[in-house]
Amino acid sequence: MNRGIIFALLTTIAVPTYAAEPTTGPYVDNGGPAFAVEDRDVPLREGFKYRVVFEATEYPGEVTSVNRELTVVARFLNMHGKNGVPLEDMDIAVVLHGKTLMAALNDDAYAKLNDTKNPSLDLLNSLADAGVKFYACGQSLGFRGWSKDDLAEPVQVGLSAMTMLVTLQADGYSFLP
Repeated sequence: MNRGIIFALLTTIAVPTYAAEPTTGPYVDNGGPAFAVEDRDVPLREGFKYRVVFEATEYPGEVTSVNRELTVVARFLNMHGKNGVPLEDMDIAVVLHGKTLMAALNDDAYAKLNDTKNPSLDLLNSLADAGVKFYACGQSLGFRGWSKDDLAEPVQVGLSAMTMLVTLQADGYSFLP
């Protein structure tokens, strides 16, 4: 049999395993595209509570783009939702410091810096609506000359990112940098 036919057969057999493109939802519709993975070898634990703290420090991409670190958090929620994990089993926190803190600014504060509205604000609010808790580093705010009033409404201020990470891990959150 010729190699082209074998490749075509293998591709046809393998393709149905995954969708052609990742999709958003079911928990966050405006970010975090993911795949359902039905042929996995390791099953998800039934009734397992995903208690996770993400550390977000960078603002990869342009200031006119949605912060990709927030997209990762949305993907974590959506991939688990697509694969059968109920939202009530997801307890997610995000500690924001460094450059990522800019993604947590309200539109007015963001516009003062970048002459545009905060492109990450809709995603941040959608994540908060899905139950994600956001904590800003008070030290990063101070070093940047920003205040709590500059932050989007769902964001709470902690003493520092380090303090929040230690506290959340002591409370049983698994750390994902």
